[in-house]
Amino acid sequence: MSFKVLIADDEYIIRRGIRSFLEQYEEFQVTAEAEDGEMALELARQEEIDVYLVDINMPFVNGLQFIEQLREIHPKALVVVITGYDRFEYAREALRLGTFEYLLKPIMEEPFDEMIQKVKARLLADKSEDKYLKWAKKMLEKNRKYLSSEFLKGILAGKFTKEEIEERCSYLDMVIPEEFTLSLVRLSYRREEDLQDAWSDDLIYFVAENIADELFSVHQNLNSCQDDYGNLVVLSGKIQEEKEAQKQRETYCKIMEEHAPVRCSVIQKTGKGLEMLSEIYDEAVLEMEKTREASAVIREVKKFVETHYHQESFSLQDAAGQVNLSIQYLSKLFRKEMGITFSDYLTSVRIRKSIELIQNDELKIYEIAEKVGYTTQHYFSNVFKKCLGVSPAEYRKGLKKS
Repeated sequence: MSFKVLIADDEYIIRRGIRSFLEQYEEFQVTAEAEDGEMALELARQEEIDVYLVDINMPFVNGLQFIEQLREIHPKALVVVITGYDRFEYAREALRLGTFEYLLKPIMEEPFDEMIQKVKARLLADKSEDKYLKWAKKMLEKNRKYLSSEFLKGILAGKFTKEEIEERCSYLDMVIPEEFTLSLVRLSYRREEDLQDAWSDDLIYFVAENIADELFSVHQNLNSCQDDYGNLVVLSGKIQEEKEAQKQRETYCKIMEEHAPVRCSVIQKTGKGLEMLSEIYDEAVLEMEKTREASAVIREVKKFVETHYHQESFSLQDAAGQVNLSIQYLSKLFRKEMGITFSDYLTSVRIRKSIELIQNDELKIYEIAEKVGYTTQHYFSNVFKKCLGVSPAEYRKGLKKS
């Protein structure tokens, strides 16, 4: 690796001496010389120089003036000032201007070597840092879509303050419109026999996202992500007319259902201000839950759970057998449509039933546990407390007080 050097000094003998010293170091190459500050500035404008060795006392433009003007041309230029003992105060001023080092006249070989070793270490470190920054910027550009998606997901979850959002948006070159439309897209599989082996969750999401990008691109500042429920969330500029929004939703669902083995539902909400994003998203999720109708398969599974929850060994395998689906497929379908796992849903049913039974004072806690499918009172109490924050006995006492 070779570094370019400019020597600026009004004394020829000094320039020649510095050049002869530098010839001992193969990493440094003198590519320009100047006898005054004005000439040095002109050379700096013409060529990218790595190191400037500059006399503090030059005609026309002195060393300090040169450094000030050089900073406008090359802000990160590495400058070493050359000065005599009687000009040492100038050297101190030059250091305050951001020079790297100073060299006292007369120039001796040993201090010159110490200086040049420091310069070399700094240049190598800067080159390494520049290389890393270029790599980091390349990786950022390559992964910008993923990073923006994860960032939007964090915003929706309420993880960032307004100031943090603005700072990260600037870093990711991401624009969130002041007035926005949030589109929540939920996709549910059709029956297993309608699926092709080529389809997967990731592929369906990829198709959904690309169709959204194309369809919603007429609205400015489009951003999207996949939330924790598997929904596609698309953030765009505000859609002004409800008629236009409705047409967009219908078109999107039609395209998705024609090209993928899914049923599609879209909820759209408008808002204003960064601080409203998380709240608007929560409203959209709640509305989706209220308006969504489970498929015939899931309705049958829920009905089956209601009649078999009391069986100790009841499991997803029993439910899958009832609707003639594989355990893996039903598990995925149930979570997609219900937003929770089958196991969590079964627990919620059992706890709901136990609350009804607790109101009967004649039943012991262990009897209630057995009636809702738990083998031991201890296990039942732990699950109950995890769900409601109190034990079954405490819950019963609370009922009596009220």
